Amino acid sequence: MARSAVHAVWIAVGKGVPERVRAAADEHKSRRVKLSAQPRWSTRRLPREQAAEVRAAWREEVRRLRTEGLLLDTHDALIEFGVREEMRVRGWDRQWDEAPEEAWDQGRWPGSRDSGHPGRLAARLDAVLVGQVVAACWHTSSPAIRAIRVWRDNHPGITPPRHHQDGTRKDVGPLAEYEHLARQITTTGTIWRAGITHGLAQAADTGL
Repeated sequence: MARSAVHAVWIAVGKGVPERVRAAADEHKSRRVKLSAQPRWSTRRLPREQAAEVRAAWREEVRRLRTEGLLLDTHDALIEFGVREEMRVRGWDRQWDEAPEEAWDQGRWPGSRDSGHPGRLAARLDAVLVGQVVAACWHTSSPAIRAIRVWRDNHPGITPPRHHQDGTRKDVGPLAEYEHLARQITTTGTIWRAGITHGLAQAADTGL
């Protein structure tokens, strides 16, 4: 299996999420130790060439298990598996036109509501997957992003709320227009967090 480049991402998450991810990964690390103890992966008393082949086969097996969601022994593996699942569920696991440079801006996208998550979690994900997520989010959200820029130009004195309304309050006028546009934007953070949810569920359900 060819090695791929990775891309580091920072994910805004809810309270306690980093600890849950760490606990799930630690449980799967114990599973990896048990798997590696199987006789077929032992290199004891093997000639060096044969031992190298066994170690390479073990690394390939670990990659296969991680890809299939059967071994999520690092938070990177857990999140990456979950992100791929979220993209599949959305029907976004396909080829997209490359995202423009502005889509990679480290600041929040116009209309972003990612500020309501106090925790932070770092992950190193497959660079091709990250590019696919950025492109999908941008191309499905860019009409609303551009409309929000126009809205801000037209309403410089209004500060929209940073969180989606929970239904207990109804905005009217310009704020209602802003809310309507903001709900049409899917940020990469939304995909990363959904990926964590999928990954945690898979880690809990997986038995080896």
